[in-house]
Amino acid sequence: MIKKVHLGLLMFLLLNLLLSVVLDLGFDNRLMFLVRVLIYASGVLLFFLTIKNRTAITHYSSLYILSPIIVFFSWLADGILGALLGSMFFAFLAPPDTIVQNDKYQIRSQYTGFLGGCCSYSLYETQLPLFEKKIGEFRAERTSNEIADLRIFGAQAVVYYKEEPTDSTLIQIK
Repeated sequence: MIKKVHLGLLMFLLLNLLLSVVLDLGFDNRLMFLVRVLIYASGVLLFFLTIKNRTAITHYSSLYILSPIIVFFSWLADGILGALLGSMFFAFLAPPDTIVQNDKYQIRSQYTGFLGGCCSYSLYETQLPLFEKKIGEFRAERTSNEIADLRIFGAQAVVYYKEEPTDSTLIQIK
């Protein structure tokens, strides 16, 4: 039963990846975060349920147990290696970080890992309650705490900042 649930969630995640690559359309980010957490939890549970059988599914599900251990020991051995491996591991489990949201649009910070640069953002449009479309990306010299408002004017989005309301960033919508 847990194997079917795990594989079904994995197929759902792959469907979302296919939709986002082909159509720039994906399921809601909060839903996908929940799916990723359930995949990880069911992978750990699957390992403990199949550990005595020593089948291919046991070896597959051991990745869910070994990956945090490998990240921890690589961080102890070499901080940079641990940060790189940790960035790859946590990219899968990083929660969505919405900075500013209005009725139909939202700005999210992109996950760049532990050694990544600052201030990369994506602009998403909610298509239906379950879908969203990525319509733009931008980099700013400001942190996410400084973003105050988002307004859409036709095919352009304007991001306003708290400290200097006259300063803004213009984003072209695809």
